[in-house]
Amino acid sequence: MRHRYFHVAVFKIITFLIHAIVQAIASLLLAVFTHLVPALLAVVALLALLVAVCTTCGVSGFAFLRRRRKQQD
Repeated sequence: MRHRYFHVAVFKIITFLIHAIVQAIASLLLAVFTHLVPALLAVVALLALLVAVCTTCGVSGFAFLRRRRKQQD
């Protein structure tokens, strides 16, 4: 009888540890995701702003965009 309780206790400990590990991984992923998405949006917005400014000013690296737009008009 004592042997059975030992197996139940070991099973409960292992189950608790697995749930704790899964919860820790989930909270870590959530923290990374909530910090990463705004940073990526900021980078995309800055790149879009840079391309818009460079095409209107005629910076040579992005001048092909302006030329292509003029050819289509």
